[in-house]
Parts: sequence; C-alpha cells; structure tokens
Amino acid sequence: MDTQRLVNHCFMSHKVGLRTLHLGLHRAVCVLLGWDTALPVEAITWVPQVLPEAEALAQKDDLILWPPIVVIHNISMSNNMPQEQQVIPMEEVQAYLRGKGLIAGKVTVCLGRPADQSVIVVKFLGTFSGLANAEKLHKYFADNKRGRVEFQGIISGDGKSSSSTEKDNEGDKLEEQLLYGYMAISEDLDRLDFNNRKWSVIKSRKEIQDLANAPVKLNDR
Repeated sequence: MDTQRLVNHCFMSHKVGLRTLHLGLHRAVCVLLGWDTALPVEAITWVPQVLPEAEALAQKDDLILWPPIVVIHNISMSNNMPQEQQVIPMEEVQAYLRGKGLIAGKVTVCLGRPADQSVIVVKFLGTFSGLANAEKLHKYFADNKRGRVEFQGIISGDGKSSSSTEKDNEGDKLEEQLLYGYMAISEDLDRLDFNNRKWSVIKSRKEIQDLANAPVKLNDR
C-alpha cells in the first residue's frame, strides 16, 4: 500500500521543475511491479492496473540500458564446487564473439559485478547501428537457448545445471557450453561495473526504434 501511495503521489504531483522526474519514477515503479504505465488523461487520482504476465514482461524488456549493453554470464562460476568452475578470460570471450561475427566495430568489454569472471559486460555504441548489433548478440543467445529465460531457470534451479548442459553440448566449444547472455534492461543495473552503472541511462527501445524508422523531413523550399 505504501508503494501505491508513492506512485499515486508521483502521478498527482505538479511541482514546478519536478514533474518529469515524478513521472519517470511513476513509470519505473509500475514497470517493476507489472502495472500499466499508461497515464490517464483527465483522472483525478491514479489506481494501479495489473497487466497480464506477457504484457508485463514486454513492458520490462522495453526499458533497456543506454548505450546498449549485453550482459554475459559464465554459469560454471555459480557452481558451489570450485573444482567445477571454469574461468573463461574476458579476452577469450571477446575473441570468440568476434570470431562468430557477433560483435564488430567499436565495443567495450569489461567485467561486471561480481568481478570474479562470472559476469562480462559488452557495451555497444549509443547509435541505431549499436542497438542493432546488441540485438544481434541478444538474439544469438536466445536462439541457442542460452538467453535470459534459460539463465534464470538455471540460477533458480528450474533449468538444467551446468553439468547437464555440458553433456548435451559435448564436443562444442567451452564458450558454447557456459556462456549465457541477454540485452541489459533497467533491472540489470546491479550487474554492471561502477563506471557503466554511473553513465548508463534507461530508454524505451520502442521509442528509439520508432525514431530510427521515422521518415526524414526535408526542408521546404
């Protein structure tokens, strides 16, 4: 109930100079809790509308970190048995991705959090082409059943363990057995290192794509 009052305050507040910040907080909390972010035009007060699960997930996925970032996990590092952990150096991960044609041009690759080689962050340029390249890498992991859903399943214990994954992929490269990745969204900020977390902003993927697809306006003569 306290959260609902907070969001209602954000909607109702018209304090000069803070309206945009209030609406931003309103949207962020709604996305986090799976509530509809649409703002009623003439309503006096605000009441949360719970979205169906599919719509709530789509709403979360729309709020990406910018410049675009892909978070990559080495699932073996989550194993509580040190002898089962297999470190893949950051340089080898980058070489593997470039060798597969999954990243090109200027990207920044660094350790995420925790900085124990379990999380690697790949940051792309904050451009339309940078977003397209990040989505390409995201799609690669998703198409190979090593995306966000599969990673969360393994971490929660509902998916395959790293050992069973290795058996299924016997003969594949180590990177194809252990690396899982996905496009970073607002809830992934805590996966980033200090600098990337400091300089990242949250943007709507749909709004960026709409801008990219908008017709070019020519000056009338």
